[in-house]
Order: sequence, then structure tokens, then C-alpha cells
Amino acid sequence: MISLKGGETETVGRREGTGEVGMWNHIKPSRLGIYVGITYLFLIALAEILTVEDARIGITAHIFILFATLIHSTLTSDRNLSAFIMSLVLAPLIRILSISMPLTHFSRISWFMLISIPIFIAIFTCIYLQGIKLGDVGFSKPILRNIPLECGVIPLAVPLGFAEYQILKPEPLPHHSFIGASLILIICTGLVEELTFRGLLQYNATRVMSKWSGILLISAIFAVLHMGNLSILDCIFAFFVGFLFSIVRERTGTIYGISISHGLINIILFLVAPLMQ
Repeated sequence: MISLKGGETETVGRREGTGEVGMWNHIKPSRLGIYVGITYLFLIALAEILTVEDARIGITAHIFILFATLIHSTLTSDRNLSAFIMSLVLAPLIRILSISMPLTHFSRISWFMLISIPIFIAIFTCIYLQGIKLGDVGFSKPILRNIPLECGVIPLAVPLGFAEYQILKPEPLPHHSFIGASLILIICTGLVEELTFRGLLQYNATRVMSKWSGILLISAIFAVLHMGNLSILDCIFAFFVGFLFSIVRERTGTIYGISISHGLINIILFLVAPLMQ
């Protein structure tokens, strides 16, 4: 509501420093960020459930969420909250691309590569529009004291990869070159997903809510997007791996080690473990 006092226009109920008005004026910024995050987590989970039942309905639901985040981010005058909501567009975008990209026209390994291109474009578009430095999303110079942790998370990929294989038991991924396929999995699954979740999303989430709330929320979104694997156990596995990677990212400030580890998990899952059975 607008009122005029002494010739100046004032916004009644405006929360100082955020610009949010109306019904949200009594909510602390951190709580508002949590409420918004949980709402979108619920919507993404619902879209994933619908995708399992009918892929076309699921895609429609994810498209709705994608446009909702874009519109919501423009209507939110709190800059940090707007950036967080904008970055959430990546979650439905990943699922829309992964569901709608036809496997019949491409090999599985080419499919990973093609899907990653628009996701990389969307990530760097968000980074540019939000004025974020690359160091803020994990591309910073490693600090010497953090290198043991940065490197230590990489060999964890071996037991984690074999553990996920025992959960999903996927067919071997056809490829012409093990090295080429491995590089594609590291860059187009490991790097792109870590830059999405532990990079941009975690950075924005922890600016509108507490550190641990942001980490838990992003880990939950990461886990929910694994529902397409039709395994509750894999969703739980993804949550704990995502949570672990989030802690490493928080402690080190970079995503180099966790990106390699993530890629290695997928290498073992799709290229190594199936051939050892």
C-alpha cells in the first residue's frame, strides 16, 4: 500500500534492506529464503513424481517451474533472493533436457555431452547477469592448506562409484575410447553438476539463508533430481554424496576436487563396474 507523507512517496510495510513488502514484512530474510527454497523443492519433487508416472506430464511440470522461477526472480526486489530464485531455473532445465533429448539419434556418451552445452550456457548466463565472480562459484585459486582435503575427496569416488553401481546396476555405457568417454563424464557430468549445485546454487542459497540450511536444501534438490533412477536408495545416496561435496566445497572454496570425484563416480558406475560383473 502506498501513502503520501510530506510530499514523499513511502512504501508501507517495506522491510528495511530487502524491498519485500506486504505479507512478508514480518519474516526475517533468512526464513524467507528457506520458505522459498522449500516451496521450490516441493514443486521439483512433485514434477519428478509426475515424470515417473508420465514423462510428458513431468516435462510440462518442469517447464512450469522453469517459467515460475524466471518470473518470480524478476518480481522479487531483494537482490540476493532474486539471484537465488533465478539460479533455481537450472534444476528444471536439467530435467527437461535429460527427458526430452532423444537417445535414438545419439550415442549415450554424445547424449551427456550435448545436454551439458545448454546447461553450461545457462550457468554462465546466470553468473553474468548476477555479477558473480568465478571465484564465488568455486573457480578460485586453491589454498595450500586445503589441498589435502581437495585431493582427498577424489579417491573416495572409487568406493562411492561401486556402491552406486550396486544400487542401480546400469548397463555398460557404449564407447569407442575409454579416455574420451572418461573426459566427457568428468566435464559433462562431474563439472557441470558441481558447478550447478555446489557452485552457483550453493553460493546463492547460503546468501539468503544460513550456511547449513543452504547446504541441506541444495543437497535435497540434488537428491530429488535422482528420482528418475526409480530408486529411493539412490536418492538417499545422492543426498549424502551431495552433502559431503557441499562440505568440501564450503571448506576449500573450490569445486575442482569434487568435480573430478563426481566424474570418477560416473566413470566407475557406467564404464568400469558393469564390465567387472
